[in-house]
Amino acid sequence: MVMDRTAARTRRIAIVLGSGLGMYFSIGIVLIYGFSVFIVPITADTQWDRTVVAAVVAPIAIVNGLMSPVVGALTDRFGPRRVLVVSSVSMAIGLVGVGIASHSLTTFIMAVVVASLMGAAQTGVPYTYVIVGWFSSRRGLALGAMLAFVGLGIATVPPFLAFLISEWGWRFAFMAAGLVSMAATLPVALFVIRDPPASHGAVGRGDEGYTVRQAVETASFWLMLGAFFLNYFAAAAGSISLPVVLSDRGADPARAAFVMSLVGLSFIGMRLGFGALLDRMPPVPLTSLAFLAPVVGHIILLSSDGLVPVYVSAVFFGLATGAEGDAIGYLLAKRFGMRSFGKLFGINYMALTFGAGLGPASLHIVAAEGAHYLEAFTVFACIATIAPVLLILDGRTRSLTARDRGAYA
Repeated sequence: MVMDRTAARTRRIAIVLGSGLGMYFSIGIVLIYGFSVFIVPITADTQWDRTVVAAVVAPIAIVNGLMSPVVGALTDRFGPRRVLVVSSVSMAIGLVGVGIASHSLTTFIMAVVVASLMGAAQTGVPYTYVIVGWFSSRRGLALGAMLAFVGLGIATVPPFLAFLISEWGWRFAFMAAGLVSMAATLPVALFVIRDPPASHGAVGRGDEGYTVRQAVETASFWLMLGAFFLNYFAAAAGSISLPVVLSDRGADPARAAFVMSLVGLSFIGMRLGFGALLDRMPPVPLTSLAFLAPVVGHIILLSSDGLVPVYVSAVFFGLATGAEGDAIGYLLAKRFGMRSFGKLFGINYMALTFGAGLGPASLHIVAAEGAHYLEAFTVFACIATIAPVLLILDGRTRSLTARDRGAYA
C-alpha cells in the first residue's frame, strides 16, 4: 500500500513537471510573448511597417483562440496525450516554416498564421485538462506549479530569442525555436503525460457536471468569459508591448528584452502563491483583487516617460497574467465540473488568447508608433477595471469557497 501511494505520488509529480515543461515551450510563449523581441529587428531588416508587424500578434491569437474549443473537443474525445503528441510535431514544422517562407510581408503574415494554426493544440487546454483531471484536493497548487513554467518561459525565452536574433537573424531564431520546442515536448507527450482517470470514468467524476449547452445558459459562464478576456486584453497589451515601449524610450535591445524577464518572474511568483491560496481562500474575491494589477501597471506607465516605471509596471502585468492562468481552470472546474471541461476550458481559453493578441495590437494602434502612449495607457487602465467587476457580479460563482467540495470540485 505504501509503495502504491509512493508510486502514485511520483507519477503525479512527474505529470506536473512534464506538463510544466510543455507549457514552457507552448505556442503562446514563442509566438505571442516571444514575438515582442522580433518586432524591431524585423522592421529594421525588412523596412516593413512596424504597426503592421506588431499587429501580426492579433491573427496569431485569433487563430489560437478559434482553435481552442476545437482542441478542447479533441481533448475530451481522444485524451490530452494523443493531442499533444501530434501538436508537438506540427508546431515545430510551423515555426520552421516561418523562418523559411518569410520573404515578403504577405508571406510572413501567412506563415505566422499557419504556424499558429499548427501549434494551436500546444497550449494550456490539454495540459490544464491533465492537471485538473489528476488532482482534486491540491488542484490549485498543482495548477500553479505547472503554470509557473509559463512565467519561466516568459522570463527566459524572449531574451534567448533576442540573443539568437542578434547572432544569426530573426529567421534562424524562428527555425531554432521550432526544433528546440519539439525536442522537449515530444518526449514529454510520449513518455510522461498520461490521460487522467477522470477522462475514462475511472474515478466516477468524468460524467459529472454541466454540458456545454447547460453552461452557456448560465450568467456565470458569460461573466467569467468577459472577465477573463478583459483582464488578459489589458495585461497582455501592457506586458507584450513593454520591449517596444522601452525601445521608444531609448533602451538598447538587450535591456528592452530583459523587461520580459521581470514579467516572467512576477508571473512565476503569482502562479505558485496564487495557486496555493486558491485552495485556502474564497477564489472569486481573491481573483478579483489580482485582476486589479493591470490597472496599476497602466497607471504607472502613464505617470512617467522614464525607463524605471516600465520595469515596475512589468511586475504588475506579470501578477495579472499569472493569476488568470490559475483561476480560469480552477473556477471552471469548481462551477461546471468535469463533464465538458475540455470544451468549456477551450472556449474560455479562446477569450484569453483573443485578449492576448488583440490587446497589444490595439495598444500599438492607439499609441500610433509612440506618439500617443498617454492616451493608450489611460484607455487600457479603464478597460482593466471592468474585469474584477464582472467576477463580483456573479453571485453563484462568488459563493464558491476554497473548501467547497461539492459535486464538481
